[in-house]
Amino acid sequence: MNQTTATTLNEWIAVIQETATTADAISRIETAKAEAASDRQHDRLDGYIQREQALILKLRGLEQKRTHLAESLGWKGLTFRQILEKSSEEERKSLQPVFDHLEEILHGLEHSRKASEQIINVRLHELQVAIARKEGGSYDDAGNVNLNSPYHSKMKDRYV
Repeated sequence: MNQTTATTLNEWIAVIQETATTADAISRIETAKAEAASDRQHDRLDGYIQREQALILKLRGLEQKRTHLAESLGWKGLTFRQILEKSSEEERKSLQPVFDHLEEILHGLEHSRKASEQIINVRLHELQVAIARKEGGSYDDAGNVNLNSPYHSKMKDRYV
């Protein structure tokens, strides 16, 4: 491996490591969002969402950089497994721990995202129920909130 390739490989590994760090930060925000929603601290959600959006933009930039470096290394369009298969033994020793760490972080992120989404959906349902009750709504046969008030509540006690 020549010096240019080694430098590009090191840059690529650094991008993967930063991607893992960023994904871990997003995972922590997802957990914080879930806790805030669970504790009915909805005012905190906006700040978490703004920080999360900034990190997602950072991820997009890292992905572009990773793609560019992968192309320079001859790995355009390859998955991590394919990269490992194509790599030398020396490269594999450097890449395998990085890939394993990223995979672990991404599994944690997926778990945090699902938990956060579930809790937030429960809170949204609670809000819909509260609105429906306030406006005279009801539930349909499937157990969903019907935000339109039932027909009988629209009737007025008037004489024509």
